[in-house]
Amino acid sequence: MLFFGKLQLFYRRSREFQWIRLKEVKTKRTEKKPLPAIVTVGDELVLGERGNENSCWMAEWLKHHFRPAGIQLSLPDDIPIIAQWLKELLNRNHFPVLVAGGIGGTHDDCTRAGIAEALDVPLTRHLECWEILSARYKGKLNKSRSNMAMLPEGCSLIENPHGAPGFEMGGVFAFPGFLNMLQAMLPKLQERFGPKNPETQMNEESMRLRTREGDIADAVSEFSRLHPECRLGIYAHSGTSWGEVSLRFRYPESRKDLTLKFHKFVKDLGRTTIPEP
Repeated sequence: MLFFGKLQLFYRRSREFQWIRLKEVKTKRTEKKPLPAIVTVGDELVLGERGNENSCWMAEWLKHHFRPAGIQLSLPDDIPIIAQWLKELLNRNHFPVLVAGGIGGTHDDCTRAGIAEALDVPLTRHLECWEILSARYKGKLNKSRSNMAMLPEGCSLIENPHGAPGFEMGGVFAFPGFLNMLQAMLPKLQERFGPKNPETQMNEESMRLRTREGDIADAVSEFSRLHPECRLGIYAHSGTSWGEVSLRFRYPESRKDLTLKFHKFVKDLGRTTIPEP
């Protein structure tokens, strides 16, 4: 009986230990830092009538100063669609959600109303924003310009040295759709997002090889499987550079030792390396 009692005790403690370990694993899996989201608004972007330099710049800024974006979206000038996708991004715990474009005063500037709908608050005249606009435009504050002071109730302003302010609320940060304004406004919010984290901050380097994409695809796939904390992409070239590919290697800033493995991997491929143009 003593033996069976000890056996039962051992079994119970073993099960308790397994449950604790399972809980630890689940906790670690759910402790992933929320990734930023980039949203650019404008029919001209969705229709391909204009290049999206704002999205590219925000992605580069996040990659080097906070953490890489997890998703990018281009949305039309449509209030329900803007609201729907912002709700989805917030429900997925993206932070920060950076929105560029559509906060002006024209009839097709729908971002302010879309954000208000997503956050379930009304649009109201923001007194501080109204005063800034009144001082900026003096006697030329017409109806369209005054519309820029109609903001989601309870939001805070983002200073814009070149024009009307942006605003933030509930993890959403809204900016004008002009690159020079975006470049002046976003860096000031660095401390709001948090410090750079070596575990999530990504470094990158690239190497150009004389080979076909399909010839090294299996090897690249295996390297990626062995090092899931990294991103290794193959980018084939066309035109006069047909038969050449670039390997772009992205790795956590805290794991600079991985560059040695990447260089060895490239050497073992046995392909000719050529300088990037």
